[in-house]
Amino acid sequence: MNETKRKIIEAAEVEFAENGYGGASIREITAHADVNVAAINYHFGNKESLYKEMIRNRIEPLNRKRIDMLEKALEENDNFPLPLERIIDFLVRPILTELMTDDGNDFRFLRVIGRGLSEGQTFMKDFHHELLKEIVAKYTAAISDSLRNPGFEKLAYGMHLLSCTILGSMMQHARLEVVSAGRIDLNDVDGLCEQLVAYISGGLRAVTEVEMRGLES
Repeated sequence: MNETKRKIIEAAEVEFAENGYGGASIREITAHADVNVAAINYHFGNKESLYKEMIRNRIEPLNRKRIDMLEKALEENDNFPLPLERIIDFLVRPILTELMTDDGNDFRFLRVIGRGLSEGQTFMKDFHHELLKEIVAKYTAAISDSLRNPGFEKLAYGMHLLSCTILGSMMQHARLEVVSAGRIDLNDVDGLCEQLVAYISGGLRAVTEVEMRGLES
């Protein structure tokens, strides 16, 4: 990535974090990046394309890392099912480590994600599907194998609640300081990962034990 694109993406992340997608100003982004509007048009085309490129710049390398970790562990285990906690750790630790240790620790990109999801822009659903399709498929298969294939409906509920838990903990991370009365360090990535792995793993196991009324399990 050239220097101009890098500066624009960094400035866009600040602006989208502070004002959301709908409220973000291309003029403010150009001012922060010290470029003109023509540079954004040349490199990205429009605001939507800039937003997508900003998200891809962060998320695609993380997805690749998480997929590689999972595939390597499965290969080393002769493709037998992995312990559930290990799979969930692969899923949550890289993204939290990356996104919670930004320079300045202002959790900027977490706020970008939170605002983007809450606004419900029309392009967001398809974009998120495109961005997460491969990693969701691979981790769903690994989790299903680890849980001894509990059935489609139970797995669908489990994966939905897993996603909500991860996204919610990221989007509302600052609330942890309030509910813990300031006794928990918001920058304790390892602590958050350990709690999330335990919580999500326990929840997935609990979902597999729920009787699915009117559905085959």
